[in-house]
Amino acid sequence: MQAKRFETGRPWTMKALRLAAASARRWHTRALWLPLALVCIGGTAAAKVEDEVNVEARASAREGAPSLPFRPGEELVYEIRALGMKAGRARIQVGTWAERDGVRSWPVIIQARTDSVFDSIYSVRDKFVTWWDPETGRVLGADFWAEERGKRHRSRSRLDHVAGRAEVVRYKEWNGERTTRHYDIPSGAYDIAGAILALRQRPLAPGSVERIHVFTGSKVFELVCEVAGVETLEVAAGKYRALATRIQLGFDGNFKAKRDVRVWFTDDERKIPLRMEADFVIGSVVADLASARGI
Repeated sequence: MQAKRFETGRPWTMKALRLAAASARRWHTRALWLPLALVCIGGTAAAKVEDEVNVEARASAREGAPSLPFRPGEELVYEIRALGMKAGRARIQVGTWAERDGVRSWPVIIQARTDSVFDSIYSVRDKFVTWWDPETGRVLGADFWAEERGKRHRSRSRLDHVAGRAEVVRYKEWNGERTTRHYDIPSGAYDIAGAILALRQRPLAPGSVERIHVFTGSKVFELVCEVAGVETLEVAAGKYRALATRIQLGFDGNFKAKRDVRVWFTDDERKIPLRMEADFVIGSVVADLASARGI
């Protein structure tokens, strides 16, 4: 099997992989699923501190669902490449009706896991759930469960759009540390996953620009999405007419993008994310749609 190579032409050695692992630790390994949660930074806020609620996507929940580009039963699977190699897969499911803080909503579930090669470097088993209110088109909050290198932590966020406040509870399972913090947010703010769902509802067209406030779990920034044009794009899931967009994010540090993040959506009423590319300080990440069901 041919060795993977750095841009300098040197082969990927185990030492190099270990160095990549150290970089991944500094990056909190969110690179694996950030393009998704672009539909994807999980380090934003969220997961349930109480007993985990097992939510599953069920197509039967289509009954009574509002007319939206996405709905219960949709399942998108992406193949992720990071640090120049296949890193893992991520799955996005729109779940059935459930209650979050007394409001009927849809749990949109994002699960990410590394493949065997990346497992030997830095194992990731993460689950992020953003709670979408289809009646108002707003995010109610999010839940996040993570297990990385054997350490588990959870967080939960609640967005109060009337009061303009967000509550974030974080819990480190390995040492029992629990913190609760409150932040000011603009009414109608989304988490990063909810922002992509919101974009799927917008009238995207060549030349159009959309602006969305995003709450990362500790700060708010304005996401700017500009539609550059229409292209034909082929991914594992098929060949599509696609809207090519450039998205400006407001993350700092190793998450700071070296250029705009590029996202391709299907050029139809569903606006399914087909491919997501990002170049960060630490390296590049690409997510391609591998399969789609319930669309």
